[in-house]
Amino acid sequence: MPWVTALMLISGIAVVAALYWNQNMTVQKVKVNALHYTDEAQIQQTASNTIGLNPDSVDLSLLVNQIEKFVYVKSVTPFIEPNGSLTLDITEREPLALLIDGSSRIYVDEDGVRLPVLTGKSKDVPLLYGYSSAATADTLKDESFLQVRDFLLKAKENGFGWATISEIAFDEIEGVVALSHENGVKLLFGRNDFETKLENWEAFYAEVIRTKGIQVMQQVDLRFSNQVVTRES
Repeated sequence: MPWVTALMLISGIAVVAALYWNQNMTVQKVKVNALHYTDEAQIQQTASNTIGLNPDSVDLSLLVNQIEKFVYVKSVTPFIEPNGSLTLDITEREPLALLIDGSSRIYVDEDGVRLPVLTGKSKDVPLLYGYSSAATADTLKDESFLQVRDFLLKAKENGFGWATISEIAFDEIEGVVALSHENGVKLLFGRNDFETKLENWEAFYAEVIRTKGIQVMQQVDLRFSNQVVTRES
């Protein structure tokens, strides 16, 4: 049938074009998406040995592994375009909290990866206590950090929780413990179900704190699903 013949012709042309491209085209330049924490010049230098190579000769897996060694790089998606450009789509790690360990300060992301504080690239995130800042330590992944991580992610999603919390830690008995931005009120969030607890915190703030004033509050316990327990001065 004519359409079958046409389809075979088009497929044949595509195969020939692909073979020609693989055999005759070379990488002409490297393009990197906009980066905030990672130095683009270092990425360009790492990928510079691909310039002039035939696409079949570029080891993209090796290149990805090399670039992912940069501490703020989370993932890399490489693609060689028909015009010879090697495009690197890089996803960077985002600080979730600023880990305080004595006089040491270091960021940590949602995967528990410790990230250095870079000059001129600070991030407004809650302060996190109770963990080592040593870069040589393993990625944070114990149960306590996962609870803190889940809480912070829900607080960020909630918006109000993120805006009203300044410090955070984990206690074996009380679970996730935070301090409010205003007056440093101790907030107990316990373990799990943080979405509901953050909603309760927002509702309690709107209905009670706006009336009484946050200065009278010492502690707000949000660990229970059907009540908010407070300790006032």
